[in-house]
Amino acid sequence: MRRSLFRCGEPDRVALLVALVGDAAYCPSLLAGEGAAFAMAGAYILAGELERAPGDYAQAFANYERRFRPFVEGKQKSARAFASSFAPKSPLGLFLRHQVLRLSAIPAVADWIMRRIVTDSFVLPY
Repeated sequence: MRRSLFRCGEPDRVALLVALVGDAAYCPSLLAGEGAAFAMAGAYILAGELERAPGDYAQAFANYERRFRPFVEGKQKSARAFASSFAPKSPLGLFLRHQVLRLSAIPAVADWIMRRIVTDSFVLPY
């Protein structure tokens, strides 16, 4: 499991808290194309948590993780499932992918695909 919080530095000399956002923290896949959106949402949520816990960085990072991790893990799971349809391994899979792509040229089908597959229901806090 990837952690978005870690410490680095030498003991008794330097202690830095680092929060990873965007692709560095939770890239769903190379095919998703959502890194910039995740980076903005993650940075927004992290900023809000830092403001809500003035000076208590550990608590702010824990709250950020608790709030954003379930959404990101769901997107990562969806990206893994989508990857197999993007690069099918069989002639039948290739045929089905081509048919879906042809159907997506129909506006009503494209709208349904966007609502069903692409649209997120995550509501930004604050």
